Amino acid sequence: MTGGIFWVSSCQLFNTSGSEEETKPVVARVYDRYLYKEDVEGLMPNDLTEADSLAFLQNYINVWAKDQLMILKAEYNLTESQKNFEKQIEEYRNDLLKFAYRQQYISQTLDTNISANAIKSSYKGGSNDFVLKENILRVDYAAINLEAPNLEKAIKWFYSKKEKDESSFYDYALKYSYKFSVRDSTWISYEQLRKQIPLPSEDVEGFIKSTGFTQFKDSTNVYLLEIKDYRLRGDKAPLPYSREIIKNILINKRKLDIVNSLEQNLLEDALDKKEFEVY
Repeated sequence: MTGGIFWVSSCQLFNTSGSEEETKPVVARVYDRYLYKEDVEGLMPNDLTEADSLAFLQNYINVWAKDQLMILKAEYNLTESQKNFEKQIEEYRNDLLKFAYRQQYISQTLDTNISANAIKSSYKGGSNDFVLKENILRVDYAAINLEAPNLEKAIKWFYSKKEKDESSFYDYALKYSYKFSVRDSTWISYEQLRKQIPLPSEDVEGFIKSTGFTQFKDSTNVYLLEIKDYRLRGDKAPLPYSREIIKNILINKRKLDIVNSLEQNLLEDALDKKEFEVY
């Protein structure tokens, strides 16, 4: 095998025979294989500089060339039996056909409505299935700049259990807190909460167990925190935290049941119609 890569300006035309294919703008050639300008148009991100665009294009051309050279080298060096992939191609096509049909049948058949009772029943029966791998909490928290007006009053509102004070703090937080979450029953992992406010990274479980209301400051902000409930790593996750997980488990089980039923029905129908026989 002789020859190699031939780079051609994107403005240059091959015009040996005058055919439409041969007069298209070419950017590269490997032996008798061509990469045309239209093949690379639209691939380049719009926000690149001219230098970056050229580097992007050169890299794409080099990757294309390596692929072509590898394919040509394989064609030349492998035996006919080594290059015979008809069986693998047929198997791959059959797998794709089966997958596509299963997906179509599931989409036409699947009921994704999962009742609250089904979720609750699955939760009760799966005591070992919902063990926490992280510490989770239900909290109220807020981060407020130290220069915010009426800060001391706002802190008292945060720690108060009076409905009026809770409402006052919520209104205050909307105006002056750049990060806060109150009146929320959602469970959050400790690590997610640490991204919102600077919590300790050492003796985490000790901090969680000993903390109810707390506040701490840095050079610019005061951080208010109330841990209303918690579950530690190794505990069973609460039902609200597990609800979406359980729902997905039940839906996936339904999908498996649908596929198994489909395959069994196809088999039985073929037997009844003498379209499938075992000798």
